[in-house]
Amino acid sequence: MANSSLNLSQKFELRGYTVYFDINDSIIAENIIDCLDRASSRFKWVFGLNEEPKAAFFLLNDITDAETVCGLHVKAGKAIHVDVASDRICLMQNNISGSSAGELAVRGLGYLYFDKNVGEREIRMRQMRTPSWLREGMALQSEYFVHQDQLDFLQKGWDLLQEAKKNNQLIKPAMMLKDINLIPEPQRKRLAFFEAYYMVKMLTTNNCDGFFAKYSTLMKALEDMEAEICFRQITSFDIERFYAMFEKWVEPANAWTAME
Repeated sequence: MANSSLNLSQKFELRGYTVYFDINDSIIAENIIDCLDRASSRFKWVFGLNEEPKAAFFLLNDITDAETVCGLHVKAGKAIHVDVASDRICLMQNNISGSSAGELAVRGLGYLYFDKNVGEREIRMRQMRTPSWLREGMALQSEYFVHQDQLDFLQKGWDLLQEAKKNNQLIKPAMMLKDINLIPEPQRKRLAFFEAYYMVKMLTTNNCDGFFAKYSTLMKALEDMEAEICFRQITSFDIERFYAMFEKWVEPANAWTAME
């Protein structure tokens, strides 16, 4: 096995998940398997799965270890590396900050299932075929569900959105086409992630039942189809109109309505 030189001699197995780790990282590995377990029901609902999701997780120190596990080049500075071909997700502890490894593992699982089912690919440098806000928002549905202090965290995120709406500072979807992680200003990046989360939450709960099943089927079957056209065909409105609907939803809705 490719990870034998990394001393990942321990593993946890639960549902369809396997977590490989060094014995010194047992507590972190427990956090990962616990978060994955708690996220499973939510994850299956978001992605329309009938079976338990499956993936192997590797708790590593840095990207050098990830390249050993996957046998592929890993971009510097990444906290998560997802290898769709092998259903492997690498977590680099040196680059994890602000979130638990477990929460990031859940996000990585979202990337894995999104990319695999959509047939996702990079069309420009740091820009996937799917707009970043939509891809990230799908992955965040389950991560934020298991976030530490979830209700307080989501409440603060909603307050941030309402304040931005009041000051006409919400980020338009066209500005979130490329990787949200490229946004340089920390507060704007934080706003972008909450905005992506709540936009997708509104889309999947209020506007389009079974959105992902429809979107992934079309995008994977028609490799040349643009995401905007696919979105419009499924929802009957374009992304600009959807964003206008989102803006109207943010202003009057209370946090509990949004969070439910």
